[in-house]
Amino acid sequence: MPILAEPFVSLEDYLAWASHRPDAEQYEVVDGQPVMSPSPHGMHQLVLSRLSAALRDVCPAGHEVIQAPWDWLLWERPRLQIRQPDLLVVPRELLNYPRLLRAPLLAVEVLSAASLERDVVAKLRDYGRAGLDHYWVVDPDAPQIAVYGRRSDTLVLTTLVSGDEDLVITEPLSVRLRPTGLVS
Repeated sequence: MPILAEPFVSLEDYLAWASHRPDAEQYEVVDGQPVMSPSPHGMHQLVLSRLSAALRDVCPAGHEVIQAPWDWLLWERPRLQIRQPDLLVVPRELLNYPRLLRAPLLAVEVLSAASLERDVVAKLRDYGRAGLDHYWVVDPDAPQIAVYGRRSDTLVLTTLVSGDEDLVITEPLSVRLRPTGLVS
């Protein structure tokens, strides 16, 4: 099925179109335009799997760890913005909805060569604007974990750990992670 022809799509247009796309294709909507994300590489998936397991063990009561794809509707106006973070920690009661309509407890992106600018610049800005308080960016190549937290209206870097350094976090959940442990 072709990409929508309209210059900017509405949520209704996107949902009608998305119901016909193959499940293997992942799309986000950026400034009203559907954008396909290429399939991630194996190391990306390994890191995502290990991180998901580690967070599942420390997930707050009443919350679940969810891996992409799951649409997060950031806003509809002025132009539709839908993202699909690699990993989310969300309240369990939201799982019955077809898409996430409010900021999750935590959103995580795992970098790949094609996603660096999108995850570290565009999504950081978008997620901050959408009200996210906790955002992590994991770089499997470094290996490194960058932790961002809300300061006023934006997300700012609060912690950066690399290699064999331990990331010790108490908010929004308590966890100890080592970047090399996610890739080795």
